[in-house]
Amino acid sequence: MIRSLWTAAMVAICLTLASVSIAADAPADAMPLPLARKVVDMTIELVESRGLYPRSQADYMEAKAELLAALDGGAAQADRKDIHARIRRLLATLDTDGHSFLFTPEQNQWMQSANLESNAKRPSPFRLVTTSRGTVLRWTPPPIINSGNGQQTNAVNLKRFYDEADAHPEIGSACALVVDLSEQNGGTAWPLLIAMYPLFSNANDANWVDRDGKRKPLVNRLGLEKMAQPLSDGRANPLAPYANGPLAVVVGSHTSSAGEMLLVALLGEKRVETFGQTSQGRSTSNATHMLADGSTLVLTEMRYAQGDGPVYHGGIPAMHPAEKGAPVDAAVRTAAEWAAAHSPTCRPAPGKP
Repeated sequence: MIRSLWTAAMVAICLTLASVSIAADAPADAMPLPLARKVVDMTIELVESRGLYPRSQADYMEAKAELLAALDGGAAQADRKDIHARIRRLLATLDTDGHSFLFTPEQNQWMQSANLESNAKRPSPFRLVTTSRGTVLRWTPPPIINSGNGQQTNAVNLKRFYDEADAHPEIGSACALVVDLSEQNGGTAWPLLIAMYPLFSNANDANWVDRDGKRKPLVNRLGLEKMAQPLSDGRANPLAPYANGPLAVVVGSHTSSAGEMLLVALLGEKRVETFGQTSQGRSTSNATHMLADGSTLVLTEMRYAQGDGPVYHGGIPAMHPAEKGAPVDAAVRTAAEWAAAHSPTCRPAPGKP
């Protein structure tokens, strides 16, 4: 039930909106023409000033002309659903790996409700894995939908992160860490980046890359720590013991969007090895913008790269690939054995070599 609810929400996020029935958005409705013009003008301004460039300028100009044509004809009102459909066609021309979206307020509310329901029922993200050289912590950070208030979203989810760790004091016995990103299929990465600050170093070389090739660091270790401190209530971060030494990361075929942002950030650490599948392939960075009618434009504005290397396009393959279709738990076991074998604090059980 948890996975089915979240998968439904992510289907909406991945712009398969035509195949998702969201009753609140089904009927066509009207908006005053001045409001429609504000929505269209702001969308075009944001796309042309910040968005990744189109794959084909001719296709973009055709979609733009179709969008502007919806405002012509002298009518006092525009069809809201038609305007949104034309905006989505415009976004589809951009070189974003299909990662730019337009969500109505009804769709945002539906996704947030599905996220809350699924997170309320999901198991603890902290679990222990027994290996031949000791016990390894498996942390499976949950997908998170932004509530519309970034600070509130961070605060709520950081509190939950520390509360869940406190509920499982046994995790303190682990000698190594596996970060399992297999359930990270979209939403916002920021609460989790903040929670993960002990895993990052000042030498992290993950970068954002804008549409003109300008690069800036993705990870600011000190900045993340400063954001975490007032949200921790003085509690120790449960990931702090793994600030050094080997770090295993599990990737699933559904690891996408925010999950790929977390993956890129972790790959900025030289001590990281990845296991599992190639990620889904929305390895680009989005920003959200509220439009005048209350809808949300999620616009792809950056790509990622390591150092001065090539930017990521599409899925990111695992360093230690699993067979296609292999269960995630198998990749977790392989990753845990690797982490334990390379951690100086892990030891074989008495009587074992």
